[in-house]
Amino acid sequence: MVWDWDLFVEQLTSTGFLEAAWTTVWLTVVAEGLAVALGGVVALGMLSTSRPVVAISGLYVWIWRGTPILVQLLVLYFGLPQIGIRPSVLQAALLGLVLNEGAYIAVLLRANLLAVPVGQSDAGRVLGLRRWQRIRLILLPQAIRTFLPALGNQVNSMIKTTSLVSVLSVQELLAHTRDTVSETYRPFEAFAVATVYYLAISSLWNLVQWALERRSDVTRRGGRRRPAVPAQLSRIGAP
Repeated sequence: MVWDWDLFVEQLTSTGFLEAAWTTVWLTVVAEGLAVALGGVVALGMLSTSRPVVAISGLYVWIWRGTPILVQLLVLYFGLPQIGIRPSVLQAALLGLVLNEGAYIAVLLRANLLAVPVGQSDAGRVLGLRRWQRIRLILLPQAIRTFLPALGNQVNSMIKTTSLVSVLSVQELLAHTRDTVSETYRPFEAFAVATVYYLAISSLWNLVQWALERRSDVTRRGGRRRPAVPAQLSRIGAP
């Protein structure tokens, strides 16, 4: 089969592929944002002093990390109507991505929280800070800084994971590529276009990730030094 440049360029600039690429970006951004919020809550739950909260958080992580996301998407889409909830394909896809990613984010964030030296939390206790104040003012700012590289990798992975929602007929890049193949009978050109879009989205995110990591590590790069103590703590006890 001879490569068809005209078809490749036509599909590369087509409205259908542009809309599918936008759907992929939208799913990635919204799902990852909600997953970070959910994962943060679950991570704090896993570090809670309440055993029921720890158990519930651990059960959630165990279920959503221990089963394939493809199975999760199908269970949500076909299972929720059984209890009277009828999500659209986009809602079911987004819910599945968020719940799955949230479990991985929770484990990563928990590990970063535990990696903060215990002495810093002890110092906060000496200052009279309560447990949640120590987490908010001391642990979280440092954990988030070291969490950024891992989060960047998760976003990069999410860009590709969104292709799985094509099983629910969400018109993201992979689903639109399959439709294009069925219309043109030119799979090589169609999947080449999809490859270009995936690489473009991933490369754009890599630039954003690099900028975020560079900004968060100004001390190592010779920029303005970070204070040894968070600004909120430096004001405690001040007149």
